[in-house]
Amino acid sequence: MKNIIVTLLTIAILTSCSEEQQGNLIVTGTVDGLKIGKLYLQKLQDTTLVNVDSVIVDGEAPFKMTATIDEPQLMYFYLDKKDGTIYDDRLKFFAEDTVITIHTSLDQFETGATITGSVNQKLFQEFTAINKQLSNRYTDLFKRSLLLSQAETPDQDSINALSKDIDKHIKKKVGYVINFAMRHKDYEVAPFALLQEGYEANPVYLDSAYHMMPKKIQSSRYGKQLSEFIKERKKNL
Repeated sequence: MKNIIVTLLTIAILTSCSEEQQGNLIVTGTVDGLKIGKLYLQKLQDTTLVNVDSVIVDGEAPFKMTATIDEPQLMYFYLDKKDGTIYDDRLKFFAEDTVITIHTSLDQFETGATITGSVNQKLFQEFTAINKQLSNRYTDLFKRSLLLSQAETPDQDSINALSKDIDKHIKKKVGYVINFAMRHKDYEVAPFALLQEGYEANPVYLDSAYHMMPKKIQSSRYGKQLSEFIKERKKNL
C-alpha cells in the first residue's frame, strides 16, 4: 500500500512538472500540404521578433507548441519551409492562456488560415477584416490623388472633392476604431486597436475610450502603452 502511494505521488509530481514546462499557452493545428519544414511561435520583445518555441514538421501531422505568457498579447506563427526556396509566411494572432488552434495550408498560409480558441483573437479578426476594407478605400483615394497630381492642368473641383472624400474616410476610420474599442472595452484587444489605428483620432476621444476600460485592461501591456500614447498626443496639441 505504501509503495502504491509513493508511486501515485511520484506520478503527480511528474505531471505537475510537465504542466509547468508546457506553459499556459498551447498552439496546435495543421498545415495542409507541408511535408517538411519548421514552425515557430514568436512574440515581439521591444521591437524585435523572438522565437519562444518551435517544432519540426516531417509529414502532415498535427503540430503543437507552447509558451508561458503573463497576459493576452499579439503573437506570430511563422513557417520556415525547408525545400530550398524562400517561404516567408507569418500569421498574426491574439494569444491567451488557453489552447489556440490554427488550421491552414501551404498554398494559402496567410489567406486561408482559420484561428480559434481566443476571445481576443475572434475580436481581432473582426477588427482586421473591417480595417482591411478601410485600407482598400484609402488605396483608392491615393490612386485618385496620383492621377490628379499627374494631370497637366489639375481640376480644382476634383481636388476639392478628393479632399472632402479623404476627410470623410479619416473620420469613418477613426469613428470605427473608437467605437470598436468602446464596445469591447473589457478585452485587451481594445487598447491594442486604438494603438494600431487610432493615431489620427483626437486624444480627447482616445482618453474617453481609455477611461471606459476596466482597471484590468488599463493596467495591461497595451493599456499602459495607450495611456503613454495619449499623454504624448496631449503634449503636442
